[in-house]
Amino acid sequence: MAFVRARLDRFGNKGKTSRNADELRRQKNLYESLEGIKDQLDLLSKQADEGADEGINMTAVSDLAEDLRDIILDYHFSQQKAIYNQNCTLIEAADSLVLNNCRQAQAAEFLHGDRRGCLKGTREAVLDEIESWSKDYSLSPVYWLNGLAGTGKSTIAQTIAERLFADGRLGASFFCSRDFEDRRDLRYIFPTLAIQLAHSHPEFRSILVALIRSKPSIVHESLCNQMESLIVRPLSTLNVSTVIIIDALDECADEEPQSAILSVMGRLVEGIPTIKFLITGRPEPRIKSGFRLGLLRPLTDVFVLHEVDPSVVNADIRLFLEQGLHKIAKRQSIDQDGWPTDGYLDLLCERAGGLFVYAAATLKFLDHSFALASEQLDVIIRAPGSTTHEGQAQLRLGATLDSLYLSSFKTAFRRTTAGDDEKVRLVIGAVVLAVNPLPPSAIATLVNLGQRQVMNLLQLVQSLLKLSEDPDFPVLPFHKSFPDFITDPLRCSDNRFHIPPRTGHLKLATNCLRLMNSRLRQNLLSLPDYALNSEVGNLKGRIDDVVGNALYYACRSWHYHLTEVKEDFAAIVPPLRNFLQERFLGWLEVLSVGGSVNDAVIALERLILWLQEVAKDHQLLLTARDYFQFVTNFFEVIDASATHLYHSALELSPLTSMVRKLYYHQRPHPSPRVVFGIQDSWNPPTAIPNNDSYLSSAWSPCGKFIAVMAKKVAEIWDALTLKPLSTLQLVKEISRYMPELAYSPDGYSLAGCSDSAIIIWDTQTGGEITRIDCQITSGGLEIVWSEDGDTIATISPWKSETSTVCTYSISSGAKLSLAILRSSDKPYLWAHKQSFQTIATTQGEKGKTFNVFKVGSTLTQVESFSSKCNFDLEAYSPPTYRALMIKHSSGASTICIIDIRSSEILLQEQTPGVYGTFSPDAGFFATFSCYEPHVSVWKLRVGHYVKWKEFQHKPASIQFSSTSSSILNTSTRTISVVHLDYLPTAFTVEHVKTTQGKIKDVCSPNGAYIATACQGESTVTITNLHSQNPCPSQYIDTGLEISKMVLTGNVLMVKGPDKIVAWLLTEEGPVNGIIGNPRADQNDSLWELSVPALVARFNRIWRHQIIDATTLGFLVAGETAIIRFNHMNVYAYHIGTGEAINLTSMSVSSNHAFYRFDNELGNDECDLYHDNLHAQKKSIESKWSISQATLKEGWVKDPEGKHMLWVPPNWRAIGGDVYWFHDTKSLQLKGHSQLAVIRF
Repeated sequence: MAFVRARLDRFGNKGKTSRNADELRRQKNLYESLEGIKDQLDLLSKQADEGADEGINMTAVSDLAEDLRDIILDYHFSQQKAIYNQNCTLIEAADSLVLNNCRQAQAAEFLHGDRRGCLKGTREAVLDEIESWSKDYSLSPVYWLNGLAGTGKSTIAQTIAERLFADGRLGASFFCSRDFEDRRDLRYIFPTLAIQLAHSHPEFRSILVALIRSKPSIVHESLCNQMESLIVRPLSTLNVSTVIIIDALDECADEEPQSAILSVMGRLVEGIPTIKFLITGRPEPRIKSGFRLGLLRPLTDVFVLHEVDPSVVNADIRLFLEQGLHKIAKRQSIDQDGWPTDGYLDLLCERAGGLFVYAAATLKFLDHSFALASEQLDVIIRAPGSTTHEGQAQLRLGATLDSLYLSSFKTAFRRTTAGDDEKVRLVIGAVVLAVNPLPPSAIATLVNLGQRQVMNLLQLVQSLLKLSEDPDFPVLPFHKSFPDFITDPLRCSDNRFHIPPRTGHLKLATNCLRLMNSRLRQNLLSLPDYALNSEVGNLKGRIDDVVGNALYYACRSWHYHLTEVKEDFAAIVPPLRNFLQERFLGWLEVLSVGGSVNDAVIALERLILWLQEVAKDHQLLLTARDYFQFVTNFFEVIDASATHLYHSALELSPLTSMVRKLYYHQRPHPSPRVVFGIQDSWNPPTAIPNNDSYLSSAWSPCGKFIAVMAKKVAEIWDALTLKPLSTLQLVKEISRYMPELAYSPDGYSLAGCSDSAIIIWDTQTGGEITRIDCQITSGGLEIVWSEDGDTIATISPWKSETSTVCTYSISSGAKLSLAILRSSDKPYLWAHKQSFQTIATTQGEKGKTFNVFKVGSTLTQVESFSSKCNFDLEAYSPPTYRALMIKHSSGASTICIIDIRSSEILLQEQTPGVYGTFSPDAGFFATFSCYEPHVSVWKLRVGHYVKWKEFQHKPASIQFSSTSSSILNTSTRTISVVHLDYLPTAFTVEHVKTTQGKIKDVCSPNGAYIATACQGESTVTITNLHSQNPCPSQYIDTGLEISKMVLTGNVLMVKGPDKIVAWLLTEEGPVNGIIGNPRADQNDSLWELSVPALVARFNRIWRHQIIDATTLGFLVAGETAIIRFNHMNVYAYHIGTGEAINLTSMSVSSNHAFYRFDNELGNDECDLYHDNLHAQKKSIESKWSISQATLKEGWVKDPEGKHMLWVPPNWRAIGGDVYWFHDTKSLQLKGHSQLAVIRF
């Protein structure tokens, strides 16, 4: 006995002299435990000395052994913590920088926070079973601790983590939490676990750091790529045996039917047989489905906490209560003789109903009350077992906790006034309704109360909260049931404390807007001009000091609270309008420096929907739509630099945009100025894939994502920001052209072609599900999924009037059928229930026959229809039996929409489009040309299609979203998304009907007006489409017999027999000017193609902008307009007088300009320059970084490397040349169909 006591003395001294300040609490507890053990040893020694060995209490010996085990465990824990900290300090600075800069969740490791393990003597059975599993590598590599809310899963996980850590067998841990943004995001789990492993294992660290240096984007890729690259590959090369813990997986945001993390693990966990995974989570459907996956189910052991013998659980809860009440009584000097009574303990255990959370909440209430615990326990016992709401039936969670919560509030605020109650609701509302947890200091700023006042209110109910003494530490509800209770009027029956969500959100939204309107301003953080965010030193420190928690929360979350308000919102509209008109760019600055620009996209999207459906404020809706276009078009530069909101984004915004009108005066001086190349209206947001050889793209069924595939990369993009979200597994580079990708109906799988197989990806994880071997020709394959997602069908390119149709099983990869289809036109394939159908045409003397076949081992005809239309089939809508037919010609093509059942013609019209497609429901269709930058969208109205929207773009293909609200444009090198609701309408049916006679022309493709004219008349009627109730506002007597008319922006151009006249539409009335006198031999179709480009330049002349150069035959400089009507005839006119100007071969008078053809580019492009610019094409990389390589990176830099101007993607992709004008310090970016001039 003396020997043992001496060893323990030395053991205790080590604990007392620990130099690790973080371990003081643990060392103190360790020392106190040692003192207790020594007392027990003294007693046993005394009994032995007295010769009473046979009378020694064996229970006492057993308890002593358990105490010794716990002491040794604590000692080992302290030693491992010291080793862990030492390993962290020994990491080289360069490696540490790499790891620290990686995306990782904060405080997700078991060592952080105020988590507590199981009380000694409780949960022994489950703890012993998990420990045995962790040591036996012949057992399953995955263990699921399954339990309902409140059953103690996280407490058990914390205890296991501590024991494994003390034993040196814990690799990493991630404690998920829906309260914190990074800890509820699945994409943070694997990077965070990898960084923890790097701190524990130097060999692992070497591999990980090298990987991240070579591929920094790996932490942003798909879950499958993350686990394989960050976890599996490094561990598989090392001789490491360890356990990884993921707690509360159900608290992660995951909308998939099967947990994405579990789906990845099912594929990859067998690759690391010496690594075990302990996962805890409630048995929610997606978690249960994940563990039932075919690959994961045989690899998983399951322990169900709520199925443990109730008597065992109740005994543990009783022990937990007894020891907790004993400590409280000791702290409060309560006489423990007969307190608490056995009856009280029995009743508390009964009310707990197997839930440790009830027992913990009860102890917290008794310990933090301002009255004696003995008195408060009487209050709890006397309270009814439940309120009027019986709570959740499962384990009576609501029934027991509601009564306890209400008692806590009534006790804390029994002497408050009505004004105090309002403050209580305001403060508690900020706790339970906040999107992310707020510290008391931020709550005080947000709700406009004093910090001390807020702390006092929170301390009154701290038994219901996780509240620190530090006012800058986030405050959280003690349990997730508390917010449910306080916001439900049936559960919180006292109106003094009930917080209606709509009222709480309204107050939070109002306070967020108040704070932003009072604090936001231009360059709030005093950032240097032109600086990228990454170049600013100590940016995080500036954000903490200047912005602070409250303002940053307001900037990120105001929209969430606002859009939860469905009524009584009138008072919030004025501060919202003030925010949009005066603080919008300041708001984007804060989000930019905080790396949260994506929140701006989400906020504006939600705001637009709210303004449409709830507030119905037309003017604010137009503003919000314009701002949405601003953020999505300039997302890349806003994300990179807050200062370039002004230097680049504001400078490049369209001339008619609302954001430019309201904020252009804030543009810094001096600053680069784009003197040519800015559009009148918004272009669609455009992005360039990382690989130049772009192949294909596809909408997801939900419309939120876009799949993109190039030769070397396959990615999933955000459909709003066009920002890559994850990278799909691509084993090798693809060399063949692939016409399309195809999402499964549920969006969880994606099919695409490699050189010799169809790849099926899991979109949740990014991993390959299967590969289906098949023969793929140079034209690729069109892929269609069955409606149940079990089968795919492919159709080969249409050649020599034949195509091959095959079907395949997704699960087995087997070919199910093959058939040859003959058709006079390109066939169309679609899913029909669990099978497929296709339509083919047969050309006859009187028209075409449409034959519908069911696809199988042979093609079975199911329907046949005849039509007199001889056009080519371009697209087909199976649900509506509508066919889009096109007749191609050297001039404009003719389109025809017919119902093949009745042969009714729904539309027939000439259009520059030569390709087309239907929306999913055939309520719309679009036509486009690969040769002209023009897309037309047609809408079904009263049984016929009418032109609805138009925009300038030159795609290779287009696709409607599932809701038909957006169009995905893909070209050889760029991808763009057009939000159709944000485009001006091309016509107004009501006003078309008011005109007399046959309508000659109706057009307003790009602006705020609609123009109508009737045959045989010279009057044009102008209607302002921006007013809430559009009505004719101006009438123009042209004096011409109108043959052509174009309206772009606010410029109307009319062509008569002998002249072209233009009007500038202003609030005061139209201002006209003669453009020129066209000759009789000028081709009308060429005029149609020419005028839009001329109008755009003419519009800028009226705005007094100097135009240095344009391309494509429509050139305006000073007062000179040059129009090329065909390859041989070129004319120049004075804009004001219409007087023809004689063009010589290379120059005109100095007051005008010179003109030349540039054949070096392989076409007949025209260049026009003022004489004083003296364009010089030369290499100037030594002074200004404007080479094509630099432009692809997206920036123009000055000689010192300063980022002077961001270059939009559509300018980078033009593939043209760079010119520098020394005299005027101007830069020209010149390509085949795009041109910009920037003056520095």
